[in-house]
Amino acid sequence: MKLLSTLWILAISFSSCSKEESTKPPANNTIVLNTAKDYNSLINEFDEQLLLQSVEQPNDSGALGRNKNGYFHVRFQINMSKLSDLAVRSQRTDALQAFLRNLEYSFLYQEANGVFQLIPPQDLINDPDIPPANAGDRVSAAAFFGYSLGLSLTTLENSDWYSNQLETHQIRQQIQGFDSNIESTLTYLIHNKDILYQVDQSAPNRLLFNAIAFYSLGVYLENDEAKEIGVDFMQTALELIDETSGYFIEGGGWDSSYNGVALKLGLELFSLLSASEFKEMLGLKLVRAMDWQISKILPSGEISTEGNTRVFPGGESFLGNEKTIDVEKTIRALFYFSFLTENSLYEDIAMKVLNYYN
Repeated sequence: MKLLSTLWILAISFSSCSKEESTKPPANNTIVLNTAKDYNSLINEFDEQLLLQSVEQPNDSGALGRNKNGYFHVRFQINMSKLSDLAVRSQRTDALQAFLRNLEYSFLYQEANGVFQLIPPQDLINDPDIPPANAGDRVSAAAFFGYSLGLSLTTLENSDWYSNQLETHQIRQQIQGFDSNIESTLTYLIHNKDILYQVDQSAPNRLLFNAIAFYSLGVYLENDEAKEIGVDFMQTALELIDETSGYFIEGGGWDSSYNGVALKLGLELFSLLSASEFKEMLGLKLVRAMDWQISKILPSGEISTEGNTRVFPGGESFLGNEKTIDVEKTIRALFYFSFLTENSLYEDIAMKVLNYYN
């Protein structure tokens, strides 16, 4: 059995530049996204070794991320979708088994009403600069988990290998054994959707996480209400786009890290949706957002933070650590874009960014 790669760790450094020095995008009036390619089609175009670079191996208990040091919250299981991506792309039962371990671990901490336990580490509890989690934090954290859970499950269900082959039969039944937990997760999110709207109304990246959580779980569980809620979150996020430059507005302006995150999520949504006028409109907005994102990538591959509202040296922090550019999301978005446009220029830019930060 092949061993999974460990988490890809990027060494990130910062410098500033002018927009004029940035990588030049193609003219966006010539770019059309392929509406026929679904998410599985995109995953199947990735080189296996490239996917392996971003896969995190869960520990023996099934924990990922910060949960490896002791359970904190299922939010930190968010990298589970990389396991399902690898499993489907390369038909790897070891990745599928790792995904199952992740589910087993995650749902150990779910209560009867669908709520997931929150057990912060002692150093965070004792830090006077970090406020305790409120109701909005808890629901939003569950939506992050729901995003990765729903995306993973729809990816698996849309795979002929997973759905129909004998070698996956036993694991498939074990995964399906968690359907009641998955339903409880979605029920909890639906019950608290108004809280999500309130706390995330000015953050397009969070609105898009919410959109995928509701829409993909709705697809998996055949819940039309959830899918409609997902579309509502998408539409709300699209209202937070600068009409002049095309970027997703964060903190009242632009941010080259969060725009990359929103692009990745938007392209995933694009690949999940059925053909419609809304999907075509979404595609047009993503083309403009990508055009802006590329304008922030220097010839060296560095993503400029000049003028950012949230992520820059001395900017925002999360759980006591200063935020850094989410390079991997921009790289993933560039690969998605290359596959959806069949234009290798975007893949070339992705590799340039990858090589700069690797």
